[in-house]
Parts: sequence; structure tokens; C-alpha cells
Amino acid sequence: MKRIFYLLLMLAAVCSADAATKFSAYKGVWSSDDAEAVLTDSICIFYCKVDSTMQAFLEVPSADITSKTVFTKSGTVTTSTDCSPLIISEANGMLDICGHSLKKVEDIKVVKPYELAQCKSKFDVGKCLQQWRLGAGYGISDDMVYCEINTNRHMFVYMISPSMVYIRAAATRNNNNGTLFFQNIRMMKNNNTGEYTMDIRPDNYNFSRADLEIDDSKFQPKSCTFAPDGGIYWSLISFDPDLILLNGCGETYEVKRHPIENDMEYFEYVPYSPEDGLLGF
Repeated sequence: MKRIFYLLLMLAAVCSADAATKFSAYKGVWSSDDAEAVLTDSICIFYCKVDSTMQAFLEVPSADITSKTVFTKSGTVTTSTDCSPLIISEANGMLDICGHSLKKVEDIKVVKPYELAQCKSKFDVGKCLQQWRLGAGYGISDDMVYCEINTNRHMFVYMISPSMVYIRAAATRNNNNGTLFFQNIRMMKNNNTGEYTMDIRPDNYNFSRADLEIDDSKFQPKSCTFAPDGGIYWSLISFDPDLILLNGCGETYEVKRHPIENDMEYFEYVPYSPEDGLLGF
């Protein structure tokens, strides 16, 4: 009996390693005009348009989380947790996820947990807004699944709760005046407000590949700004070494300098370059 028990333990360890290896081999943000994916060492969020539906998948093999959400034009949202794992492969620089071909638009480097910089002056605000948000984590309870992944240039959320389904991908850029936030994929059913949205930009690949350009005139400390092109400017209200406050369009957003957390994935902080333009992929 002991031999069988240890064999089962070894098998579980191998399965976990295989799952981690599968994601690790494809780490990064991948995109096309009808799909987008972010993969870390342990988590994958995948968004896609299929016929008249929008679909999103969350997979965390180490936590036995596999979730699929489907939005339809008729206003129906369904979420299944007994779906099959994503089928992922790569060839000739293209990632195939369940029949969708995607191209890499951002690298991700997972690193050991590290101490975050303090925001000691106005000149630290942009760096801290970027660095403090970096990483990947998830939470699960009886009635809620939540996952957030923030890279140096993108922000991803998959959240299912009784009152709201909120799933989105966005591009982001920060400077010492605040954050430019631009959603390119949004799947929202909000029972409190009645909002029902399912949308992906028609030029999703080029958008997610390009680096956002900030118009500093749109940062207004007493309000947030909705730019005509769809970008949202969250303006700096105040800062101290461990907390930055932004005007978040009707509420104040708190961006906190958190202590080292060993239950989340840390990403390497990559400073923006003035020569970024289109990323070299």
C-alpha cells in the first residue's frame, strides 16, 4: 500500500511539473485580431472571439482551476469549471491555442520575489505605478474565482462572482502624472448596473503590439479623462513612500507598495524606453 501511495505522489508531482513546463515554455503575451493570451509559469488566461460569442478561459493547473466563460449576443453568460484543459502548441514563432494562431507581443520574465521600490518623490511615481502592479496571483472561494496578471505593458483580469462577471485585457503605460489605461478586450455582466458588454478591438493584434503614447495634457488631478480614442487617464492625486492615489473615474484608486509575497509570481521590472515604438517581435 505504501508503494502505491508514493507512486501516486510521484505521479502528481510529474503532472504538476508537466503543467508548469507547458506554460513556462510559452511565457508572454500573445495576440491576434480575434484572440489574446497571457501565460506565466503557472497561469494562463485566454480570450477569443468564436462566431458570435466571446469566450475566456482561466487555467491554473497547480490549483486545479479550469474555468471557461462564454458571452452571447442574446445576453447569456455561462461559466463551466469542468471543461477540458487548453490545447497549446507552438510552431514557427506562432502559438496555437485551441485553433487560434497568436504571435508574441511581450516577453515575461518570472523572477524571485523582491522588495519593491519606495515612492520617495514625484519622479518615482511612474516607476512605482508600473512596478507595484507587476505580477500574477489568483483567489478562489465557494462563489468566486479571481485572477489578475499585470505585465510591464498589459493588465489582465478574470473574475467570476454572483453579482458580476468581469473579464478584460488592457494595455497600460505609466508616468509621473498617472496611468494611461486602454481596454482592448472587455467582457462584463454587472447585475448592479445592468451593463452587458462583449467586445474585442478589430485591430487587436496591432493595438496590443504597439506601445501606448501618453498625452500629458489629459492628466487632470481632479478628474479622470476619457480620450476620444478610447484611452482612460487615471490622474495622480497624491503619493507617499508606500501608497499612490489616482483619480479613477468616480472613485479613488489605491496603488499600494506591498511586502514580499511568496504566493504570487513576480515579474522582472522593465523600464520604458523612449525608442519603444512597436516592439521588436
